[in-house]
Amino acid sequence: MKMPLVHDIKNPKCNLLDVIFIDIDSRETRQELSRNGMKPVNKVLSAIKIRLIAMFYGIDIKYVVDELNNSEELRKAFRFKSTLDYLELSEVFSRFDDCQVLEFVLKRLNKEFKKDVRGNRKIIIDSTDIRFRINLEKRYYDDRTLEENGYEFGFSSSKKKFIGGKLTIAMDYDTCQPLAMLFHPGAVHDSQIYLEILEDLKRRRILKKGDLVLADKGYFSFKNYGSGLMDYKIVPLIRPKKNTRKDRVFSQFNYPLELCCVETPLKTLYRRLVTKLSKLYDKWDYLKSIRSKIEAFIKFFKNGVGYEQVPSYTYKSVAKTTYLSVLLAALIVSKLKPDNKQLQRLAEM
Repeated sequence: MKMPLVHDIKNPKCNLLDVIFIDIDSRETRQELSRNGMKPVNKVLSAIKIRLIAMFYGIDIKYVVDELNNSEELRKAFRFKSTLDYLELSEVFSRFDDCQVLEFVLKRLNKEFKKDVRGNRKIIIDSTDIRFRINLEKRYYDDRTLEENGYEFGFSSSKKKFIGGKLTIAMDYDTCQPLAMLFHPGAVHDSQIYLEILEDLKRRRILKKGDLVLADKGYFSFKNYGSGLMDYKIVPLIRPKKNTRKDRVFSQFNYPLELCCVETPLKTLYRRLVTKLSKLYDKWDYLKSIRSKIEAFIKFFKNGVGYEQVPSYTYKSVAKTTYLSVLLAALIVSKLKPDNKQLQRLAEM
């Protein structure tokens, strides 16, 4: 028997969701939906809110709709004006591409988090597996079956083989704001994603000269180090693999020929970036605490407000659900403003 959906104003958890829904129902959110072509706005907003409630309480979407339809008081508490049609709301949400949902989520978070354009950012990049709710032990999936259903196998050291994809997040260290996200079906290696997400950050005009971008050893490659510093003009601090010689890494940083015999601001910038990277490269062990922040955030959005296994069966649907999970987790972090230890405790709740 399922527990009834209850809204208790004395419960801090309910109060937190109330505060989040005030923002979700705001004029800015409606404008952002309209700009992204997600119309009719009222129905789309209802579809999003129902999914956020389901994630927040860890229950099925259809059960949320049934509970709201059975209680006028509950609809009023969650700011719904009338009864809801589950099939209609599902159809409305299915019309939109995952890119539309991603743009809405990132732009909504831009309005939520205060921008501080002074100085350089510390950006952390990390990936996590996103699994479909499919039991591989119950049914055998060969390559032909996977192709017919449009699925791809993924693999992780902790979850072993699974059907699903990989989500990569670039997060601002100081605010915990997700700045960019990429979703890849199957098991794309992290090192192939690194330059792609840097390009996405550059396209969104987030990446600035001199920004520090931290990533784990899965993203390590000499090309990523070289392109990160020389092409994107950042400090690409990627955790080196075991027995990697520092001189081999720094041999990737060669001035363009036109700068060899002249002193220019660009050459000075390259020299400054290499010097900064050299100092940080030797202190990687002291920087592990910085990376732990994004690990705690990912654990929180998957286990705390999202799904360990996403109840969707197409990559488009899984990506949209995952982006909304990140939105909910980021809004909660924005309201609570937890430090590193508090964020880790949230992730373990």
